[in-house]
Amino acid sequence: MSSKALQHVGLIRDSFVSSFFNFLHSGRSGYVLLCGLLLLFLAGVMMVATFDSREARAAPAGWEQFIAATGSNQWVSCSFLLSAGAIVLSLNYLPRLEGEQ
Repeated sequence: MSSKALQHVGLIRDSFVSSFFNFLHSGRSGYVLLCGLLLLFLAGVMMVATFDSREARAAPAGWEQFIAATGSNQWVSCSFLLSAGAIVLSLNYLPRLEGEQ
């Protein structure tokens, strides 16, 4: 690669690293983002547990299995985790209040 291309790649990398650190140092945004992603990850784990539950295994495959899985207690927990993760992530990107810095 030529030296001009290497300089361009270096500038792009520096810009990316700078914007990443600005995001992390912007206050609570980084922590809120990680919390929201963790909630969505836990919702995914709970969804796997939902379709592996006794109720879902006892039902025949297909639509009946889906109905049995969504009627279980694990589905309620999954839906709460999923909605909490979506709410936390949406709150992360709301505009800041005027007095807040």
